[in-house]
Amino acid sequence: MDISATIRLLGDLLGQTLREQESVELFEIEERVRLAAKARRAGETAAAQQLTDAIAALSTEETRVVAAAFAMYFDLVNLAEEHQRVSVLRQREARRYPDPIGESIGDAIARMKAAGVSRRELAALLERLDIELVLTAHPTEAKRRTILSKVRWISQTLNILENMRLLPGETEALQTDLYAEITNFWLTARARAIRPTVTDEARTVLYYVDETFWDVLPRIYDGLDSALERHYPGLQAGRPWLRLASWVGGDRDGNPYVTAAVTAETLRLHRGLAVEKHRAAFHALARSLSLTASRLPPAPELVEWLDARRPFPPHVAYLESRYPDETYRIALALLNADLAQASQDDMTSRLLASEPHAALARVEALQKPLEWVAQAVPEPVRERQMRPLMRQLDIFGLHAARLDMRQDAGRINAGLGELLRGLNLTGGSDFARMDAAARAGLLTRLLDQPPPQLAPQAGVTPETAEMWALFKLIARVREVYGRELLGPFIISMTQSVADVLAVLCLARWAGCDQGLDIVPLFETMDDLTAAPGIMAELFALKSYREHLVNCRRSQTIMIGYSDSNKDGGYLAANWALYQAQENLARVCREHGVRLTLFHGRGGTVARGGGPANRAIRAQPPGTINGRFRLTEQGEVIAARYLNPELAHRHLEQVVNAVLLASLPAGADAPVAQKWRQALDEMAAASLSAYRQLVFKNPDFLTYWQAATPLDEIKRLHIGSRPASRGGKTDAVASLRAIPWVFSWMQSRYNLPGWYGLGTGLNSWGNWEELGLMYRGWPFFRSVIDNAAMSLVKADMGIAALYATLVPDQEMAATVFALIQTEYERTRQAILRITGEAELLDGDPVIQRAVRLRNPYIDPLNYIQVETLRRLRALPDLETEEASALREVMVVTINGIAAGLRNTG
Repeated sequence: MDISATIRLLGDLLGQTLREQESVELFEIEERVRLAAKARRAGETAAAQQLTDAIAALSTEETRVVAAAFAMYFDLVNLAEEHQRVSVLRQREARRYPDPIGESIGDAIARMKAAGVSRRELAALLERLDIELVLTAHPTEAKRRTILSKVRWISQTLNILENMRLLPGETEALQTDLYAEITNFWLTARARAIRPTVTDEARTVLYYVDETFWDVLPRIYDGLDSALERHYPGLQAGRPWLRLASWVGGDRDGNPYVTAAVTAETLRLHRGLAVEKHRAAFHALARSLSLTASRLPPAPELVEWLDARRPFPPHVAYLESRYPDETYRIALALLNADLAQASQDDMTSRLLASEPHAALARVEALQKPLEWVAQAVPEPVRERQMRPLMRQLDIFGLHAARLDMRQDAGRINAGLGELLRGLNLTGGSDFARMDAAARAGLLTRLLDQPPPQLAPQAGVTPETAEMWALFKLIARVREVYGRELLGPFIISMTQSVADVLAVLCLARWAGCDQGLDIVPLFETMDDLTAAPGIMAELFALKSYREHLVNCRRSQTIMIGYSDSNKDGGYLAANWALYQAQENLARVCREHGVRLTLFHGRGGTVARGGGPANRAIRAQPPGTINGRFRLTEQGEVIAARYLNPELAHRHLEQVVNAVLLASLPAGADAPVAQKWRQALDEMAAASLSAYRQLVFKNPDFLTYWQAATPLDEIKRLHIGSRPASRGGKTDAVASLRAIPWVFSWMQSRYNLPGWYGLGTGLNSWGNWEELGLMYRGWPFFRSVIDNAAMSLVKADMGIAALYATLVPDQEMAATVFALIQTEYERTRQAILRITGEAELLDGDPVIQRAVRLRNPYIDPLNYIQVETLRRLRALPDLETEEASALREVMVVTINGIAAGLRNTG
C-alpha cells in the first residue's frame, strides 16, 4: 500500500470505530468540523466563523469526542508516514546495495577513504570515539506506555500487511485485528489520571531501551565493523563507543520528588531490565548451543572455570546429567543461573543501607566465560548466534543505561553552607553570603585538607540532609555495583568556579570523587559568555588539575539550548552557543584537557531541535573530535525511537555526522571574519528586539498568560517535575524553558523559534552577502532552515484566535501586532536569503506534509480555545465540569503535539 491507501485504511477504521462506539451523529459532527477547517484553509471567508460556531455549540462531552477523533487521527497518520519512510528507506538501500546510502555509517567511512584519510588517522579517531544519548523525561511527552504499546502493535501489523505475501483471507483477518486494536485504543484513556511518579517516567524510558535500543544498538556496531572491513580491513573500534544514559531518577534540579530512595529504586529498575534481558538471551543460546565437547573440545580455561564452580545449582546439575557431553550448554546454563541469582538482589535496600558490603559480581564475570565459549565454536555460530549477546553485554552491561545526577548550583551551595557551619569551617563567615571568589578560596583550602568526619549533622534542613544522602549513595553504588552504573554529576545554573568546587568537595568528603565526571551546565546568555573564563580559572587550580588526572584529563561541559533561548531569543542564543563552544574548545586545548561537549537539546527548534545530522555538522570546527553527548527529550524519544527501523536510521545519521565532523577533512574552512562581525551585529539587534517584547513590555506577561494555555498546562498531569523553579511561578525568568516553549507551540505562535530573527537580519541588510553566508556556512544555514521550519508550523491566523482570550482586547491587539509584524518580517527575510518563493520550497516533502496536516490540526486549536474560554469562565475549578474540561485540554494537547510532531 502507498501512504494514501494506508491513511485511507486507518481513517476508515477510525471512522467506523467512532460510529459504533459513540454515535453516527457524533461522526457527522466531526466530519462537519473537518470540512469547515478545510474550507477555512482554502480561503472561504465564512468558514472560520462557521468552525467557531460549530465548536461553540458542542457540549463538553461532544467536544471531547471530536477532539479525541482528530488527536487519534494524527497518531494513525504519523504511523502511516513512519511506515512510508521505512519503505522508502528500504527501497533506497536495495537500489544502492552494496554501496551505502547517504548519511549512513558506511557512507561516512567510504567518504573518508575517498578523501584520503589514512588508516592511522581513522584508528586515532576510533580510539577517542564516544557518543552517548541521554534520555530525559520532560513534560512534553504525554503518551502513556499503554498507548505506546498499542501504537507499536499497529505499526507492526501495517508492516505485515505491506511486506508479507498474504492470502485474501489473511489480509481480511489482519484488517479485522487492526479494527479491534483501534477500537481498544479509542476506549483507552490517552493520558494518566494522576501525575506520573518519577519511577513511572523511568519505566517509560526503559520501555524504549527494552523495545528498541537493545536490538538496534548492536546493529549500529555491526554497521561500523562492516564498513571498516570493506574500506580499512582489520581496523576495528575496540571498546563500547555508542552508549545510553538517562536523567530520569537522577535529575533532582527543581524536582523535589527525586530523592536518594527514588534514585536507588531507579538504579534497581535499570539493573533489573538488563539482568532479565540477558537471562532470556543466555537461555535461548543455551538451548541452541548443543555442540558436543567430543567434536569441539572446550578451552582449558572454560573447563577449569566449570570445575571451580562445582557443585552446580540443581538445574545446572540436572542439565549436566542429561547432556554430559554438551559443555557449552552447561557453561551457558551456569551463567544464566548467576543472572537468576542477581535478579533476586534487593538492590534498593542494599544501596540505602549503611553497613559495609563487599563488591558484587560485575558484567566481566559473564563476559570471560562467554569469550571462552566463543573461541571454540565455528565462526558462523559465533558471529550469528553469539555476537549479538556479546555486543549487548558490552553496551548495556548489567545497568542498561548510565544514570546521570543533576542538581542546581544554588541548592548545592546552600546545603554545603549548612554543613560547613555545622563543622565550624567557615571562620565565622556565612558561606551563602560570600562572593564567588571567597567561596572558591575557602573550598580550595578545604580540598587541600583531609576530609572531616561527617556524622549526621543536627539542625540541617531536610533538603541538606537529602543532598548529603545523594553523595553517600553515589559512593555506595560505586563501592558495591561499580562505577559503570552512574554517569556524570551535572551542575545546572553554573556561574562560577566555586559551583564546581562545591561538588568536588562534597564528593571528596563522601568518598566518591575519584574519576567522578563533574559537569558544569552553562544555560543563560551571560553564563555562556563567562563559561570559557570559568573553565580556564578552574583548570589553573592545583586541586582541580589533580582531579582531572583521575578523570584521564577529560572534561565534559554541558551547554543549555532552552534557557539561553528563553533568555536571549533565537538568533542571539544560537550565536552565543556557537561562540561558547569555540572558546571552550580553545581553553581545553590550551590546558591539555580532552573536551566532550554535552548538548542539552530539546524537541523544538527553540530548544536546539531539528535534523540531527545537519545540527551536528553545523557545530564549530574542532569542537567534536569524536566525542559527543546529547539529550533526547520528551516527545522526540517517541518520534525517533518507537519504530526500530527509524531509530536505526536516526542513529546512523548521528554517527555519520560525528565521524565526518571529527576529522580535518570534514571540518569547514575558518569562517570569514566579516561573516562573524555580521552575526555579532545581527545577534545584538535580535537580542534587543526580543528582550524589548519579552522583558520590557509591561503588557507581555499578562498577554502570554492569557493568550496561551500556560496555566492549564502547569496543572496537567504530564510530568513529575513542577513547571517553575520556585519563587514567582508566573515570571518568565522563573518558569522552566519547557513549558515556556510548550505554551507558545500549542497556541501556534511558536514565538521562541523565530522572534527577533527578522529584525536581526534586516539590521544588517546586505542580502547578497547573507545569501553567500547561507550557502557557505553550515551553521548559518542551519539557523535559517530551522527558523523556516518554526515559521511554517506557526500560524498567525490561529494565534489571533488565542489572542481573543485576553480580557483587555485593546492591549491584546497591540501585543499581537508586534508579534505578527515580526513574524512577517522574519518570513520575508528568510525568503530573500534562500531565494525561495515559499518557505521550505527546498524541502518539498516536509512542506507538503505540513500543508496536509494543517486542516486537521486547526480544529484542535479551535477546540482548545473554546475549552480555555469555558474553563476560565468557571467560578470554581474543582467541579466535575472543570475536571471534564481539563480532560478535553489533555486531548487537545496530545493531538496538537501529534499533529505538529513536537511540542516543547
